[in-house]
Amino acid sequence: MSGSCAPRTRPFDPVPPLKRASGIVVVIVVVLATFALQIIASHTRRTRKTNKVQRTKLIKRLGVSGQHRDWTILGFFHPYCNAGGGGERVLWHAIKHHLDADESIIAVLYTGDVGPELSLDVPLGKVKSAAPENGQDGLGQAETTKRDILEKCRSRFDIPLDETRYMSRIHLLPLRSRHLVSDTYWTRLTLLGQSWGSIVLGWEACNQLLPDVWLDTMGYAFTYPLVRLFAPSMPIGAYVHYPTISTDMLNRVRDRQAGHTNNAAVSTSAAKSTIKLVYYRLFAAVYAWSLRRADVLVANGSWTCNHLRQLLGRRSPEAQPQVVYPPCDTASLTGFPLVPRKRLTIVSLAQFRPEKEHGTQLKAVGLAIEKRPSLRKDLRLVCMGSCRNEADERRIQDLKQLAKDLKIDDLVSFVVNAPYSTIVENLSQASVGISTMVDEHFGINVVEFMAAGLITLSHASAGPLLDIAVEVDGKSTGLHAHTLPDFAEAILKIADMDAAEDEAMRSRARRRAIETFSGAAFEKAWQERLASRLMTPRKDKST
Repeated sequence: MSGSCAPRTRPFDPVPPLKRASGIVVVIVVVLATFALQIIASHTRRTRKTNKVQRTKLIKRLGVSGQHRDWTILGFFHPYCNAGGGGERVLWHAIKHHLDADESIIAVLYTGDVGPELSLDVPLGKVKSAAPENGQDGLGQAETTKRDILEKCRSRFDIPLDETRYMSRIHLLPLRSRHLVSDTYWTRLTLLGQSWGSIVLGWEACNQLLPDVWLDTMGYAFTYPLVRLFAPSMPIGAYVHYPTISTDMLNRVRDRQAGHTNNAAVSTSAAKSTIKLVYYRLFAAVYAWSLRRADVLVANGSWTCNHLRQLLGRRSPEAQPQVVYPPCDTASLTGFPLVPRKRLTIVSLAQFRPEKEHGTQLKAVGLAIEKRPSLRKDLRLVCMGSCRNEADERRIQDLKQLAKDLKIDDLVSFVVNAPYSTIVENLSQASVGISTMVDEHFGINVVEFMAAGLITLSHASAGPLLDIAVEVDGKSTGLHAHTLPDFAEAILKIADMDAAEDEAMRSRARRRAIETFSGAAFEKAWQERLASRLMTPRKDKST
């Protein structure tokens, strides 16, 4: 009996369809990417062609049409120009330096602190109507005028840019998407989100006006490739206060250490730590590539400079980042007598951000009193700083509650958003300046403490340890501490100093601050290591 059987069917093989599908996807992605690049290239070419019109609008807006035929426009990218911190002192000091050095220079500042009425696309006659009625932007952030900002610059830093001779050559252009670089906007993938936000802001800036020189004074490296796209030959200089990502951050994730940049939910999980480490390494590679797009990089101290060099790898000596210490207000602080001072009055001067570790200051005072109750009679802590937003306000309230919990609320006071005169008055009376931030990239507050004649107590890391409160002729100019008990012990050590030792340390510290961190020293280093390498004669300033 012959049997019959059904013809064999081949089993379903998903690979060929998947291959075809993946091939189609690749083709679509390539086509879309090519199309997008063509659109971007077309847009950047159009922006370059119309830039002469924007320059003309700027000069007319400033009312300087008849003064010079050949202006040099410096574009300062600083989205938070009105924050009142050490980074803003660098910005305003640099602007004043350039305006003093060359009467043909115009400083354009790209910032999120002003409203749309300052856009060059708003006709002069319609400036008032363009201003928001409630004085706020779409996020409820208060907007200010150019005069307001420059008057605050004088009040906070004693830099007189509100004088007519300077104001007539300064213009502020609005960045409407500044919230995209806020530290509170991105709850996940913060580095990636803020970096994307900086690219959006760079796009806004370049579309408004292409300057002759691009100067980034906040360290937004991801804008540099974008600027290169708009203006390939434009000189790009950057003053970096701290790297967006550092080898220390990578090491903390690798070693699963909890901290501000690596919370406990990640550090306690091997899988999450591995994923985050891969993310950080990829991010660091792209960040380093972006940094290399700048012509000149300078850093505010040895810690930042060393991290930048590690990220950038081997480069020629002239292409390596160099150190330019930020300007500090030594002139107005060095006139105070070293003695007498309010014994054991400790001051801190820092924005109320989490990384400033104000809680450690309160706990150190509490622990010192616990170890030596007799100190309660003289020991005082004055926390001075600026409050930027609601998050900072909540942080201040939490600190006040902590002081109550430690039973030292009668010894602690908070001076928030005070005028410069109040800050100076407190510095002139205090005896100790404290800074508890770990890896403080520089520590301009520590310099101000030294100039004012205070004994400094700072965290034993980064700027304060490597650049500022260093030994002079084998003798210390300040104290350092690692842990909370170390800070408490240092307070006790200061309390036990005899008068001669106390005054000698103050004197050494003040002398170092004057010689190393003055405004004159900053201008000299800025000119030699950054400006002179960027400010070359240009044949065409119309594009």
